Amino acid sequence: MRGLVPRDLRLPSALATLLDAGRSVASEAPSARVTMARLDGLVRPELLPAVLRDEVAASIERTLGATARPLGAGDVEKALRSAWGEQPSAVLDDIDLESPVAVRPHAQTHRGVLDGSPVAVKLVRPRMAATARADLVLLDALARPLGAAFPALAVGPVLSEVRERILDELDLEHEGDIQRRVARGLRRMDGVEVARIEGELTTHDVHVSQWLEGPTLADGAPDDPGLVAQMLVRVFVGAPRAIGLVLANPRPNDVVLLWGGGIGLIGPGAARAVARERVDQWMATLEALQSRDADAFGAALAAFGLVPVDAGREAYAHVEAVLGPLLLSGPARLDDAALAAAGGAAFDRLGALMDVAARATPDPADLWPLRMLAQLAATLAPLGATEDWLALGLEALREGWG
Repeated sequence: MRGLVPRDLRLPSALATLLDAGRSVASEAPSARVTMARLDGLVRPELLPAVLRDEVAASIERTLGATARPLGAGDVEKALRSAWGEQPSAVLDDIDLESPVAVRPHAQTHRGVLDGSPVAVKLVRPRMAATARADLVLLDALARPLGAAFPALAVGPVLSEVRERILDELDLEHEGDIQRRVARGLRRMDGVEVARIEGELTTHDVHVSQWLEGPTLADGAPDDPGLVAQMLVRVFVGAPRAIGLVLANPRPNDVVLLWGGGIGLIGPGAARAVARERVDQWMATLEALQSRDADAFGAALAAFGLVPVDAGREAYAHVEAVLGPLLLSGPARLDDAALAAAGGAAFDRLGALMDVAARATPDPADLWPLRMLAQLAATLAPLGATEDWLALGLEALREGWG
């Protein structure tokens, strides 16, 4: 399997070596194709620098076609019978086994009926978790090139964190537990509904939840894009303060535009616990950024052990150059063009950014808010909303869901 970055692209040598190692691991790990295919809907070609655009689009399309193939009705029935210990027809009033409503690289969803009400029945592809466990051993091959590219990084804990979170995302019982926790926390937030979990039917391999009526955000634009954007920022950026979790997987196809107005969440299950003290440190960093105070920004990054103060000051200059038009100039339009401009600016500074990253010692838990923010930006961009994004995010992080 080819990688996401063209081989003839000039990159810092340590990063090029790491990417070559990643290509090698991906070629031997079937689950790596699934991970790449799951970028569909998030990593759109329009978001990327021109030099990467064609390669990325081709890689995602190729792996999506190879992995997101519908399971047959017999395989679905067999998987449900294995999970529930009896025929699906004895558990549900009805289920359409022939026509899945969603086919993803790692899972497939069908519409069913339980006690007279419609439900979504999602199942992990057979043997997916076992394949992922076997493939995760190959991550050790990345330890040396990862350490060479990022000398200050604690490589072992980072790889362990990645392994644990990947397996969490393939455990639908874990996802159901997270979804219940999110639903309890959001029950008083106007305009947001979380699909109710059917706990007795949700297992490690099957996830059954309330069916929320309406198109998803991936199907088209809402009537009030700004309001939807505000709600999504409040939900995902506010979660660490509200319930002590980073909800790391915002996706357009998991956000339902409810017929009666508001939004519904059908898949907020990928998450990572975070301590309140860490949330306070993130907030101090963003406050320094909002104040355009390079010294305070560097000190905030150093305070929670990410980089030395001098590297933190350098990082501020890069953040200002890359994200300044979106975050530091008041209300700004967030769309694919704006994200592409930020990506291009970051790509132009890749060598300098690598110099700062080489001195970084992140806590493995800090990987997940970065993932959340990147995916949230990609989810929000099609809305084309105009907001003061940094102020909006800071308010959400400070107040949670209160």
